[in-house]
Amino acid sequence: MSDWVDQLKEAARAALPPVEGEIALPGLREPVEVIRDTWGVPHIYAANLEDLFLAQGFVVASERLFQIDLALRMANGRLATMFADLMLPMDRFIRTVGWNRSGAKVAATYDELSQRMMSAFRAGARAWLEQMPAPPVEYQFLGLEPSLPEDDASWAACAVFMAWGLSGNWDNELLRVEIAERLGWETMLQLFPDLATVPPEVFAGSRDGRLSALELLRHAPAQPRGQGSNNWVVDGSRTATGKPLLANDPHLTVAMPSVWFEVHLSCPEYEASGVALPFSPGVVIGHTAHHAWGFTNVTGDVQDLYLERLNENGTHALNDGAWEPLAVHHEQIEVRGTGEPVALDVRETRHGPILDSYLLGLANPQVIEGAIKETYALRWVGSDRAIQPSSLVRMAQAASFDAFREAVRHWDCPGQNMIYADDGGNIGYQCTGLYPVRRKGDGTLPVPGWTSEHDWDGWVPFEELPWSVNPASGYLATANNRIHGDNYPHLIGHDFLPPFRARRIVQMLTAERTHSQETFARMQMDTRSIPAAEILPLLLEVEPTSDEQKEALAQLEEWDCDLTPDSAAAAIYQVWSKHIARATLLPKIGEELFDHYYGRREWTNAFQFQVLPNILASPTAKWFGSNGRAARDDVLRRALNAALDELTQRLGDDTAAWRWGALHTVTFAHPLAMVPDLADMFTGGVVETGGDEQTVMQGAFEPGEGYGAGVVPSWRQIVDLADVDASVGVHTTGQSGNPASPHWNDLVHLWSAGRYHPLPFTRAAVEAAAAGTLTLSPR
Repeated sequence: MSDWVDQLKEAARAALPPVEGEIALPGLREPVEVIRDTWGVPHIYAANLEDLFLAQGFVVASERLFQIDLALRMANGRLATMFADLMLPMDRFIRTVGWNRSGAKVAATYDELSQRMMSAFRAGARAWLEQMPAPPVEYQFLGLEPSLPEDDASWAACAVFMAWGLSGNWDNELLRVEIAERLGWETMLQLFPDLATVPPEVFAGSRDGRLSALELLRHAPAQPRGQGSNNWVVDGSRTATGKPLLANDPHLTVAMPSVWFEVHLSCPEYEASGVALPFSPGVVIGHTAHHAWGFTNVTGDVQDLYLERLNENGTHALNDGAWEPLAVHHEQIEVRGTGEPVALDVRETRHGPILDSYLLGLANPQVIEGAIKETYALRWVGSDRAIQPSSLVRMAQAASFDAFREAVRHWDCPGQNMIYADDGGNIGYQCTGLYPVRRKGDGTLPVPGWTSEHDWDGWVPFEELPWSVNPASGYLATANNRIHGDNYPHLIGHDFLPPFRARRIVQMLTAERTHSQETFARMQMDTRSIPAAEILPLLLEVEPTSDEQKEALAQLEEWDCDLTPDSAAAAIYQVWSKHIARATLLPKIGEELFDHYYGRREWTNAFQFQVLPNILASPTAKWFGSNGRAARDDVLRRALNAALDELTQRLGDDTAAWRWGALHTVTFAHPLAMVPDLADMFTGGVVETGGDEQTVMQGAFEPGEGYGAGVVPSWRQIVDLADVDASVGVHTTGQSGNPASPHWNDLVHLWSAGRYHPLPFTRAAVEAAAAGTLTLSPR
């Protein structure tokens, strides 16, 4: 080990925060008690809201300062201040999309309580800068000082950044058009089976002889796909205790440290326990002594692309026959190591910013700059609407489901499926978010921007969003599936995820009359695949032509469609499926469209789980050639041979020793783990996992990049309304962002094994679990 790595390790140890004793903190009005439990979770007790959120900011910054700083720079297009011109393309993309400008708009809408919360939290985080024994080790490696801005707008941009990752679908519009042009409208509908039957003339005439959609698609910003979640709740008629149980596991991109920071906040006005975002005050997902809640992403359509017509000088856009001047935002991007900022002029029509770059990839997105040659403007709900921080306080203060509904009325973007349970025995569901009312069209395709006929006319009224309370079934569940029936009068979207996780959850909920924490824990780790059960019989119709094929098919014939990490059949199924996709799609749509539709854009949802069963069951010349079923079987055999060759190369000759988990791993790695000498120091763990993107135990991967899971359950909670101290939870890595801390990665193997740690809530339970107490006193 090199001396400089040893020096970094010593620097990391020097930066560990104090967890016992007393610290005088400026801005506090009264003392605050911070009791950390054995998992490093702080239980913060204060006398008032301002002190509580100031202390939260201080404590979170003491554990996650670099993560907060990085998120702020990312959200505001300031990464080049940390990584120099290496991240200049990303900054230009962010400034073009305008997360920083949106942050200012969102902050301007904050109510008085939200302003107080943000001011206190920010003051606490900045107070840590004055108290810390040493900066986090990342700053020593990078030769930088921490930087935390003082304005609400910069911090609100982080909420915009999070909303962006849970909102994006506009590039799908371009993908649909290109496939329709290449393969015909009916084929496009086959490849997007959940899409409403939209007549092709919807888009007719709007292209005006311009670039093909493939050219545009090559340069379209890619949003991370596969981000979803599960939540479900049962009432007391379905539990041994007679009180509700609530479970939630939000699925997000793998990160190190964890996306979430676990915390328990308590003062006379507000008490909640659960997980928070490191850059924001309050508890986002969690419970009180009285009730609990959990989220899944609605995946509603809140983005539209408008193809604009500009004048010759590119200064005005056509709107209903009149030329309107473009707004021009003069962005100055500071680049580390240079004396002059980089100037960027962002043009914006009445719909939104004109885009010129795209992101490619999920785990490590790359920016391809200046490649969009057409004039597309993006309208997005999140450009000026987000979440009021005060909503978190009001959610916890709610004394009934009706009050809870009112508390989330202004949860504008990203829209969430919220489930609720209370100790009075009530359970409920509320869809939140703003969903545009379109004058024309359904948001599935780009539309002309030079006419007002495709404009938005307000939002679907909150009172008319889907909701439910105390259903006769005794349970509620969502998993990013369509949340309404065919008779629902409003458009929420067309890009809901397939219903398989929701179906599997309901299967398990109804399989047993009485549920417990143990049955819910098994459900959260469930890897049985409904789509595999539907596809497998079609694959097994193939007659083998070699001993290797015969052996593989024999393993699949005995398989129970459970994608456990130790399953050889699961490995064969997944790798064979990938090669079937290549053999089927690639000759029809070409490498670039294949990469966008299947390999890198997470549209495996559409093909693998919805399209493939249909085309296997009804093999047509369009997909397999004129020989129908015989041609299909030939394609499947060739794909199976390719899969077996890949598996042998990767896992060895002994087919009985093949395991899905050997391919399907989760790597929890800090960004600095990319530096070879620092990989060990900054890697929190590499663990095997089961499932895929449509099992309850989420494990989405990008087939074009390998089988490593890129989206996983970021937090699992099971809240017991009969005894909140009996509740359990776990996030992915650990509470600390410091690799020298015992809580840097102490949750990884707990999470991987499907185990939990207790969530002590009452004062007695917290004191029984205490590992150290820190007092923050006024200064």
